Amino acid sequence: MSSIPYTVETESGESYDEISEDLLFELIGELSYPDNSFLSIEPQGSGNEWYVVVTLDSGNRLEVEYRNPERREHRVVDGGDASGIARDVTIWVSAVVR
Repeated sequence: MSSIPYTVETESGESYDEISEDLLFELIGELSYPDNSFLSIEPQGSGNEWYVVVTLDSGNRLEVEYRNPERREHRVVDGGDASGIARDVTIWVSAVVR
C-alpha cells in the first residue's frame, strides 16, 4: 500500500507492518480501558514525523489524533464508531505515505 514503511502498535504490545481497514476495525474493537486503550500508527525508523493515535477513554469514547508537521496538520477528532474511524485513518495514512 505504501512507499514509506510504517507500523501499527497497540498499548498491549501487538505490532503490525502496514494496515488495512479491516485490521484497524478489528484492533479498534479490541481496545479496552485501561489496559489496551490506544493504538498508534507511525513511520518506521528515526525521525518519526507523522502519526495517528486512536484512544479509548474511561467512558468508552473514541478519539483520533492526526499529526503531520510536513502538512502543518494537527487535529483531534472526538467520537465516531470503529468502522468510520478505520476508514478515515486508512484513507489519511494512504495519502501521507505516497
